[in-house]
Formats: sequence, C-alpha cells, structure tokens
Amino acid sequence: MGAFLRSLAGENTFELDDFNLVGRGEEATIRLGDAGVSRQHATIRREGVHYWLVDLGSANGSYVNDVALTTARVLRDGDRLQFGSAIYLFDQSESTISNHDTTMVGMKTQVLRRAPVPVKTAQATLLVGDLKGFTQLGAQLSAEQLADVLREWYADCNAIMKRSGAMIDKFIGDCVFAYWPGIELDIRSRAVEAARQLRQTELDASSPTRKMLRETRNIVLDCRIGLHLGEVAFGAMGKGINTALGDAVNLAFRIEGLTRQTNKAVLVSAAFLNGWEAGATQFESCGPHEVKGHPDKVEVFSLKD
Repeated sequence: MGAFLRSLAGENTFELDDFNLVGRGEEATIRLGDAGVSRQHATIRREGVHYWLVDLGSANGSYVNDVALTTARVLRDGDRLQFGSAIYLFDQSESTISNHDTTMVGMKTQVLRRAPVPVKTAQATLLVGDLKGFTQLGAQLSAEQLADVLREWYADCNAIMKRSGAMIDKFIGDCVFAYWPGIELDIRSRAVEAARQLRQTELDASSPTRKMLRETRNIVLDCRIGLHLGEVAFGAMGKGINTALGDAVNLAFRIEGLTRQTNKAVLVSAAFLNGWEAGATQFESCGPHEVKGHPDKVEVFSLKD
C-alpha cells in the first residue's frame, strides 16, 4: 500500500518510504524550505499498512487536521498535515474504509467511514529509555539549545530503533517507549544491542550543540534504560490515541525508574532473561526491589559494562 504527501499548494508531492524524516536540514528525506520548519521536524514511519507521524520536539509543532500533535498518531487517508506554514494532504492509495449507505431527505448518499484500528493482544519485547537529570539540564540551557538537543536525541532514537526492527510507540518529553513484536531470543538480543547503542550514541555525537555541551560544560546525556517483555494490547484506545497498554508496559516503565535507585544504566527483568542462558551471562543480579503497583518484589538485572 503506497502513500504520498501532496502539497495543497500544488508545489510538490513526496512518495513515502518506510521511514521518512521531515525537516529543513540536509539529512531530511522530506526536505521543506519553509522557515517555520525545524531542521529535524518530524518523522513518518510505516508499520504494516499504517503510517505513524511523530513530532521531534519541533519549535512550531506539527498539526493533523488543525490539531497539534502531542503523541505518535496513525495517519488516515485524507488527513491534512501542517509543518510550519507548509500544508500537505496524506494520500494513501488503498485506504481501509467501509461504505455505508444512508438516506437523508429522500436522497441516497454514500458515507465513507474509516475502519478503526482493531485492538489486539500479543507478546512483545519492551524498551523504555529516559534521559537522567534532564530537568536540571534544562535549567542550564537556553530554550533553543534544549530543543536542539532533544530533536537530535529523538532522531538518534528513531535511527537506532529502525535498525533494530523496533517500533517507537511514543516520545514523552525526554523519554522514549519502543517495542518489538515477539519475545524470541534474537529479538531480546536486538533489544540489548539497541540499549547499548542508545548509550553509545551520546559519546559518538558530533553535532555543534552536543560537542559544546561536552567541551565547555562537561554535560553528557545519560540515557537510562529498562527492558521487559510480556503480553501487550495494541491498537486504537480512543480518538487519535494509538498505543500499547498493559501491565507489562507499566512494569517496563517501573524498571527504568529503578535505574536511579540502583545507579545502573540498563536494567532488565527476570522475565526478560528467562530461558536465555547465553544472554544471561551479560547481566548481573541487582536483587529484588519493591515496585509500585506490584504486590511482590521484582528482581532486576543490570547490563555489564
């Protein structure tokens, strides 16, 4: 199923790939010259038959049908997307719609209704990454510098997750939540490698802003990561809200939160290591910990350096 962004002004049309970076910078795959568009403004990625739009903390925001984007959103055929002052129509060649005939004032008309994304449950491998001390970092930087850092980090997350086969569910400020469908050992291995790369990407960052932070202020982004697996519900949870939910998701966020308590960069659950003897050698136990919302303590394991 193909998809396009068509300018309402008739200036240009972009055919969408599986991953698209919208922005003003040279690295953008959909490059817009509008001054209101950030260098790395938003991403559009394909997951199955659906395309998801994520704003990368852009200065002026991204809009769908005149509504500001606050979380990842699945696009529908005919949606109007706005980046800066540039407005595009999302055109999917084979839209999933159902036809309903209604009669109004004696006239037969055809009403097109978009079929909702069905909710389904499946096993998934979950990753939650969060920047430690980002609130304090924000107090040391200008708003422009902070936006630059966050946009770059979002782009790093997108690139790493795409390479590892993960799907980014959402960005929440300085936090990323992603998942891999399935819990097979090779998926868990890719999740661990993605965690390592999220940690390493800051050391390899060469942008002017990140270099300035390291060299003049000794500031290095510290991404703390929690990994877990379990059954998750996927699909449309309400108008404009498409996300993964379930106890496993909540626990993944709690495990990431334990990285502060244990002072470890990457933590995984016992379930994540269950049945994976080779992978378990990469970790060491941090013991059981109390977790809010769970009656029993949860044992977590830290990734060895």
